[in-house]
Amino acid sequence: MSSTDLAVEESVESTFVQRSPRQIAWMRLRRNRTGMYSAYVVIFFIAAAFLSPIIIKLWGLSSTDLYLDGLNDQAMPIGFGGGISWKHPFGLEPGAGRDVFSMLFTGSRISFTVALITSVASIGLGMLIGIAGGYYKGRIDALIGRFSDLLFAFPSFFMIIALSIPMVQRVEATGIATGNGARIIVLIIFFVFFGWPGFARLVRSQALSMRERDFVMAAQAQGASNWRIITKELLPNLWPTAIVFLSLSLPGYLSAEAVFSFLGVGIQPPASTFGLVLSDSVKYWQTDPAYLIIPSAMLVIIVLALNLLGDAIRDAIDPKAEK
Repeated sequence: MSSTDLAVEESVESTFVQRSPRQIAWMRLRRNRTGMYSAYVVIFFIAAAFLSPIIIKLWGLSSTDLYLDGLNDQAMPIGFGGGISWKHPFGLEPGAGRDVFSMLFTGSRISFTVALITSVASIGLGMLIGIAGGYYKGRIDALIGRFSDLLFAFPSFFMIIALSIPMVQRVEATGIATGNGARIIVLIIFFVFFGWPGFARLVRSQALSMRERDFVMAAQAQGASNWRIITKELLPNLWPTAIVFLSLSLPGYLSAEAVFSFLGVGIQPPASTFGLVLSDSVKYWQTDPAYLIIPSAMLVIIVLALNLLGDAIRDAIDPKAEK
Protein backbone atom coordinates (compact mmCIF):
# COMPACT_ATOMS: atom_id res chain seq x y z
CA MET A 1 0.00 0.00 0.00
CA SER A 2 1.36 3.39 -1.00
CA SER A 3 1.95 6.28 1.39
CA THR A 4 -0.92 8.17 -0.27
CA ASP A 5 -3.35 5.32 0.42
CA LEU A 6 -2.19 5.15 4.03
CA ALA A 7 -2.74 8.88 4.46
CA VAL A 8 -6.26 8.64 3.01
CA GLU A 9 -7.10 5.69 5.27
CA GLU A 10 -5.83 7.53 8.36
CA SER A 11 -7.81 10.66 7.46
CA VAL A 12 -10.99 8.59 7.01
CA GLU A 13 -10.47 6.82 10.34
CA SER A 14 -9.88 10.14 12.08
CA THR A 15 -13.30 11.38 10.96
CA PHE A 16 -15.03 8.60 12.92
CA VAL A 17 -15.13 9.24 16.64
CA GLN A 18 -16.10 6.41 18.94
CA ARG A 19 -18.84 7.45 21.37
CA SER A 20 -20.44 5.64 24.26
CA PRO A 21 -24.24 5.25 24.41
CA ARG A 22 -24.30 7.97 27.08
CA GLN A 23 -22.42 10.37 24.81
CA ILE A 24 -24.71 9.58 21.89
CA ALA A 25 -27.81 10.20 24.05
CA TRP A 26 -26.39 13.52 25.28
CA MET A 27 -25.58 14.56 21.70
CA ARG A 28 -29.13 13.77 20.60
CA LEU A 29 -30.57 15.65 23.55
CA ARG A 30 -28.48 18.75 22.81
CA ARG A 31 -29.74 18.74 19.23
CA ASN A 32 -33.34 18.76 20.46
CA ARG A 33 -34.04 22.46 20.93
CA THR A 34 -37.41 21.90 22.55
CA GLY A 35 -35.88 19.49 25.04
CA MET A 36 -33.01 21.84 25.90
CA TYR A 37 -35.28 24.86 26.34
CA SER A 38 -37.54 22.75 28.55
CA ALA A 39 -34.50 21.66 30.58
CA TYR A 40 -33.53 25.31 31.13
CA VAL A 41 -37.07 26.11 32.31
CA VAL A 42 -37.13 23.11 34.68
CA ILE A 43 -33.69 23.92 36.10
CA PHE A 44 -34.71 27.55 36.62
CA PHE A 45 -37.88 26.72 38.55
CA ILE A 46 -36.28 23.98 40.65
CA ALA A 47 -33.33 26.21 41.50
CA ALA A 48 -35.65 29.13 42.28
CA ALA A 49 -37.80 26.89 44.50
CA PHE A 50 -34.95 25.54 46.63
CA LEU A 51 -33.15 28.89 46.73
CA SER A 52 -36.38 30.76 47.45
CA PRO A 53 -35.41 31.81 51.02
CA ILE A 54 -32.30 33.55 49.65
CA ILE A 55 -34.09 35.06 46.64
CA ILE A 56 -36.99 36.35 48.73
CA LYS A 57 -34.65 37.82 51.32
CA LEU A 58 -32.59 39.59 48.66
CA TRP A 59 -35.81 40.97 47.17
CA GLY A 60 -36.77 42.31 50.58
CA LEU A 61 -39.94 40.22 50.84
CA SER A 62 -41.42 37.55 53.08
CA SER A 63 -44.00 34.83 52.46
CA THR A 64 -45.60 35.43 55.88
CA ASP A 65 -45.58 39.23 56.21
CA LEU A 66 -48.80 41.12 55.50
CA TYR A 67 -48.44 44.11 53.17
CA LEU A 68 -51.67 45.78 54.18
CA ASP A 69 -50.61 49.12 52.73
CA GLY A 70 -51.13 47.61 49.28
CA LEU A 71 -54.80 46.81 49.96
CA ASN A 72 -57.82 49.10 49.70
CA ASP A 73 -60.77 49.36 52.08
CA GLN A 74 -62.29 46.18 50.63
CA ALA A 75 -59.02 44.27 51.31
CA MET A 76 -58.34 44.02 47.56
CA PRO A 77 -54.92 44.77 46.02
CA ILE A 78 -54.40 48.29 44.71
CA GLY A 79 -53.15 48.69 41.16
CA PHE A 80 -52.96 46.71 37.93
CA GLY A 81 -53.03 42.90 37.99
CA GLY A 82 -53.71 42.53 41.67
CA GLY A 83 -51.03 44.96 42.78
CA ILE A 84 -48.23 43.93 40.40
CA SER A 85 -45.20 46.19 40.82
CA TRP A 86 -41.42 46.01 41.03
CA LYS A 87 -41.68 45.32 44.77
CA HIS A 88 -44.41 42.69 44.30
CA PRO A 89 -43.80 41.05 40.87
CA PHE A 90 -46.86 38.78 41.11
CA GLY A 91 -49.07 41.11 43.12
CA LEU A 92 -50.63 40.67 46.55
CA GLU A 93 -53.00 38.10 47.99
CA PRO A 94 -56.55 39.45 48.27
CA GLY A 95 -57.83 39.60 51.81
CA ALA A 96 -54.58 38.95 53.68
CA GLY A 97 -52.08 40.98 51.67
CA ARG A 98 -49.28 38.43 51.44
CA ASP A 99 -46.84 38.65 48.54
CA VAL A 100 -47.83 36.14 45.83
CA PHE A 101 -44.29 35.90 44.43
CA SER A 102 -42.97 34.75 47.82
CA MET A 103 -45.93 32.44 48.38
CA LEU A 104 -45.55 30.62 45.07
CA PHE A 105 -41.79 30.07 45.17
CA THR A 106 -41.84 29.09 48.84
CA GLY A 107 -44.73 26.71 48.23
CA SER A 108 -43.17 25.27 45.08
CA ARG A 109 -40.26 24.06 47.21
CA ILE A 110 -42.71 21.80 49.07
CA SER A 111 -44.29 20.66 45.80
CA PHE A 112 -40.95 19.82 44.19
CA THR A 113 -39.77 18.05 47.34
CA VAL A 114 -42.84 15.81 47.40
CA ALA A 115 -42.58 15.11 43.65
CA LEU A 116 -38.83 14.35 43.72
CA ILE A 117 -38.92 12.09 46.79
CA THR A 118 -41.98 10.26 45.51
CA SER A 119 -40.56 9.72 42.03
CA VAL A 120 -37.19 8.45 43.27
CA ALA A 121 -38.79 6.19 45.90
CA SER A 122 -41.35 4.78 43.45
CA ILE A 123 -38.68 4.08 40.85
CA GLY A 124 -36.32 2.51 43.38
CA LEU A 125 -39.02 0.26 44.83
CA GLY A 126 -40.40 -0.60 41.40
CA MET A 127 -36.89 -1.39 40.12
CA LEU A 128 -36.18 -3.85 42.94
CA ILE A 129 -39.57 -5.56 42.78
CA GLY A 130 -39.65 -5.65 38.97
CA ILE A 131 -36.18 -7.20 38.71
CA ALA A 132 -37.04 -9.75 41.39
CA GLY A 133 -40.18 -10.79 39.55
CA GLY A 134 -38.63 -10.84 36.09
CA TYR A 135 -35.37 -12.57 36.99
CA TYR A 136 -36.54 -15.19 39.49
CA LYS A 137 -39.97 -15.80 37.90
CA GLY A 138 -42.00 -18.63 39.40
CA ARG A 139 -43.82 -18.06 42.66
CA ILE A 140 -42.10 -14.75 43.35
CA ASP A 141 -43.28 -13.34 40.02
CA ALA A 142 -46.80 -14.69 40.56
CA LEU A 143 -47.01 -13.19 44.06
CA ILE A 144 -45.77 -9.79 42.90
CA GLY A 145 -48.09 -9.88 39.89
CA ARG A 146 -51.19 -10.63 41.96
CA PHE A 147 -50.34 -7.94 44.54
CA SER A 148 -49.77 -5.31 41.84
CA ASP A 149 -53.08 -6.33 40.22
CA LEU A 150 -54.75 -5.71 43.57
CA LEU A 151 -53.23 -2.23 43.79
CA PHE A 152 -54.29 -1.44 40.22
CA ALA A 153 -57.86 -2.43 41.14
CA PHE A 154 -57.97 -0.01 44.09
CA PRO A 155 -59.46 3.44 43.41
CA SER A 156 -56.31 5.15 44.67
CA PHE A 157 -57.71 8.68 44.32
CA PHE A 158 -60.64 8.04 46.64
CA MET A 159 -58.53 5.90 48.99
CA ILE A 160 -56.11 8.80 49.53
CA ILE A 161 -58.99 11.20 50.20
CA ALA A 162 -60.66 8.79 52.63
CA LEU A 163 -57.56 7.69 54.55
CA SER A 164 -55.41 10.81 54.57
CA ILE A 165 -56.84 12.35 57.76
CA PRO A 166 -56.67 9.11 59.84
CA MET A 167 -53.14 8.49 58.58
CA VAL A 168 -52.06 12.04 59.46
CA GLN A 169 -53.45 11.57 62.96
CA ARG A 170 -51.57 8.28 63.28
CA VAL A 171 -48.29 9.87 62.18
CA GLU A 172 -48.79 12.77 64.59
CA ALA A 173 -49.53 10.30 67.41
CA THR A 174 -46.20 8.57 66.85
CA GLY A 175 -44.38 11.89 67.29
CA ILE A 176 -42.51 11.62 63.97
CA ALA A 177 -43.96 14.88 62.66
CA THR A 178 -46.87 17.23 63.16
CA GLY A 179 -48.96 19.52 61.00
CA ASN A 180 -47.84 19.84 57.41
CA GLY A 181 -44.80 17.68 58.12
CA ALA A 182 -47.13 14.76 58.86
CA ARG A 183 -49.23 15.57 55.80
CA ILE A 184 -46.16 15.54 53.56
CA ILE A 185 -45.10 12.15 54.93
CA VAL A 186 -48.58 10.70 54.39
CA LEU A 187 -48.78 12.04 50.82
CA ILE A 188 -45.39 10.54 49.96
CA ILE A 189 -46.37 7.17 51.49
CA PHE A 190 -49.61 7.05 49.51
CA PHE A 191 -48.00 8.17 46.25
CA VAL A 192 -45.21 5.60 46.55
CA PHE A 193 -47.57 2.82 47.62
CA PHE A 194 -49.81 3.29 44.60
CA GLY A 195 -47.06 4.45 42.23
CA TRP A 196 -44.50 1.63 42.13
CA PRO A 197 -46.58 -1.10 40.36
CA GLY A 198 -46.56 0.66 36.98
CA PHE A 199 -42.78 0.94 36.85
CA ALA A 200 -42.36 -2.56 38.32
CA ARG A 201 -44.42 -4.02 35.46
CA LEU A 202 -42.21 -2.23 32.93
CA VAL A 203 -38.98 -3.41 34.60
CA ARG A 204 -40.30 -6.97 34.93
CA SER A 205 -40.96 -7.25 31.21
CA GLN A 206 -37.46 -6.02 30.39
CA ALA A 207 -35.87 -8.28 33.03
CA LEU A 208 -37.71 -11.28 31.56
CA SER A 209 -36.25 -10.47 28.15
CA MET A 210 -32.72 -9.79 29.41
CA ARG A 211 -32.38 -12.98 31.47
CA GLU A 212 -32.60 -14.98 28.22
CA ARG A 213 -29.94 -12.99 26.39
CA ASP A 214 -26.42 -14.16 25.73
CA PHE A 215 -24.60 -11.84 28.14
CA VAL A 216 -26.72 -13.04 31.10
CA MET A 217 -26.43 -16.70 30.10
CA ALA A 218 -22.68 -16.27 29.73
CA ALA A 219 -22.47 -14.83 33.25
CA GLN A 220 -24.50 -17.75 34.58
CA ALA A 221 -22.25 -20.24 32.78
CA GLN A 222 -19.20 -18.64 34.42
CA GLY A 223 -20.74 -19.22 37.85
CA ALA A 224 -21.69 -15.62 38.64
CA SER A 225 -24.06 -15.23 41.57
CA ASN A 226 -27.58 -13.90 41.12
CA TRP A 227 -26.62 -10.72 42.98
CA ARG A 228 -23.71 -10.08 40.61
CA ILE A 229 -25.87 -10.73 37.54
CA ILE A 230 -28.56 -8.35 38.78
CA THR A 231 -26.17 -5.56 39.78
CA LYS A 232 -23.61 -5.89 36.98
CA GLU A 233 -25.68 -7.11 34.03
CA LEU A 234 -29.32 -6.12 34.49
CA LEU A 235 -29.20 -2.80 36.39
CA PRO A 236 -26.86 -0.98 33.95
CA ASN A 237 -29.26 -1.83 31.12
CA LEU A 238 -32.31 -0.64 33.07
CA TRP A 239 -31.05 2.80 34.14
CA PRO A 240 -32.11 4.49 30.86
CA THR A 241 -35.66 3.30 31.46
CA ALA A 242 -35.54 4.63 35.02
CA ILE A 243 -34.29 8.04 33.85
CA VAL A 244 -37.09 8.36 31.30
CA PHE A 245 -39.71 7.24 33.83
CA LEU A 246 -38.35 9.75 36.36
CA SER A 247 -38.65 12.65 33.93
CA LEU A 248 -42.20 11.63 33.02
CA SER A 249 -43.41 10.90 36.57
CA LEU A 250 -42.27 14.21 38.10
CA PRO A 251 -45.02 16.32 36.46
CA GLY A 252 -47.63 13.76 37.43
CA TYR A 253 -46.72 13.82 41.11
CA LEU A 254 -46.35 17.61 41.03
CA SER A 255 -49.89 17.93 39.70
CA ALA A 256 -51.17 15.29 42.12
CA GLU A 257 -49.83 17.21 45.12
CA ALA A 258 -51.55 20.36 43.84
CA VAL A 259 -54.84 18.51 43.34
CA PHE A 260 -54.92 16.98 46.84
CA SER A 261 -53.89 20.27 48.45
CA PHE A 262 -56.66 21.97 46.44
CA LEU A 263 -59.15 19.42 47.80
CA GLY A 264 -58.02 20.02 51.38
CA VAL A 265 -56.43 16.62 52.08
CA GLY A 266 -52.85 17.60 51.27
CA ILE A 267 -50.71 20.46 52.52
CA GLN A 268 -52.66 23.05 54.50
CA PRO A 269 -52.18 26.74 55.46
CA PRO A 270 -50.07 28.58 56.48
CA ALA A 271 -48.10 26.83 53.71
CA SER A 272 -48.75 28.06 50.17
CA THR A 273 -48.34 25.34 47.55
CA PHE A 274 -49.85 25.58 44.08
CA GLY A 275 -52.96 23.73 45.17
CA LEU A 276 -53.58 25.98 48.16
CA VAL A 277 -53.08 29.18 46.16
CA LEU A 278 -55.40 27.95 43.40
CA SER A 279 -58.00 26.89 45.95
CA ASP A 280 -57.97 30.36 47.50
CA SER A 281 -57.83 32.19 44.15
CA VAL A 282 -61.08 30.64 42.92
CA LYS A 283 -62.96 32.91 45.33
CA TYR A 284 -61.50 36.01 43.69
CA TRP A 285 -61.50 35.03 40.01
CA GLN A 286 -63.98 37.81 39.13
CA THR A 287 -62.56 40.63 41.24
CA ASP A 288 -58.85 39.70 40.90
CA PRO A 289 -58.34 37.32 37.93
CA ALA A 290 -54.56 37.77 38.02
CA TYR A 291 -54.48 35.95 41.37
CA LEU A 292 -55.86 32.87 39.55
CA ILE A 293 -54.08 33.29 36.21
CA ILE A 294 -50.51 33.72 37.54
CA PRO A 295 -50.26 30.51 39.66
CA SER A 296 -52.21 28.55 37.03
CA ALA A 297 -49.84 29.69 34.27
CA MET A 298 -46.80 28.96 36.43
CA LEU A 299 -48.00 25.40 37.17
CA VAL A 300 -48.87 24.79 33.50
CA ILE A 301 -45.42 26.00 32.37
CA ILE A 302 -43.62 23.76 34.86
CA VAL A 303 -45.67 20.65 34.05
CA LEU A 304 -45.43 21.27 30.30
CA ALA A 305 -41.65 21.77 30.49
CA LEU A 306 -41.24 18.55 32.50
CA ASN A 307 -43.33 16.60 30.00
CA LEU A 308 -41.43 17.97 27.01
CA LEU A 309 -38.12 17.25 28.73
CA GLY A 310 -39.25 13.69 29.44
CA ASP A 311 -40.19 13.18 25.78
CA ALA A 312 -36.81 14.57 24.69
CA ILE A 313 -34.90 12.28 27.06
CA ARG A 314 -36.90 9.29 25.86
CA ASP A 315 -36.12 10.09 22.22
CA ALA A 316 -32.43 10.67 23.03
CA ILE A 317 -32.03 7.35 24.84
CA ASP A 318 -34.01 5.28 22.34
CA PRO A 319 -31.48 3.95 19.79
CA LYS A 320 -34.25 3.41 17.23
CA ALA A 321 -35.51 7.00 17.40
CA GLU A 322 -35.34 8.90 14.16
CA LYS A 323 -33.45 12.19 13.86
